[in-house]
Amino acid sequence: MPPKLGQIVETILYTSSVPRLANWYQNIMGITPFQESPQVAGFHLPNDGILLLFDRSQTTEDRTLSGPNSGVIPKHGTERGLGQHIAFACSGPAELSEWEEHFKTKSVSVIAKMNWELGGKSIYVKDWEGHIIEIMTRGVWPVY
Repeated sequence: MPPKLGQIVETILYTSSVPRLANWYQNIMGITPFQESPQVAGFHLPNDGILLLFDRSQTTEDRTLSGPNSGVIPKHGTERGLGQHIAFACSGPAELSEWEEHFKTKSVSVIAKMNWELGGKSIYVKDWEGHIIEIMTRGVWPVY
């Protein structure tokens, strides 16, 4: 048997413009980067999750580092966008409605809504790069 897995720590979205996509996440999702450069932006999420935005043109080669940070970071991503997807939790239907209203005030179209068999609800938007962003309540999956 393999060792026990922990939670997912990092989610990475690849982009053609880190500053532009970081600005979208700040203005629309209300999160502030702990790190920001033209190549990468990092956001701290609840429960110690991290959302990273990488410039897809800067991650096509392995990077070898020496000094206090030493080793090899393997290349990430692909040459083109993949329409990646991430989902953020919310506390329930009332908060989901608040998110929907928030998106409306920010002129972000809700592209889909879902009522799940187990009682969960989701709404979906796209960031400017085309990634599908979901806000979900519990009751979407048997384990969440």
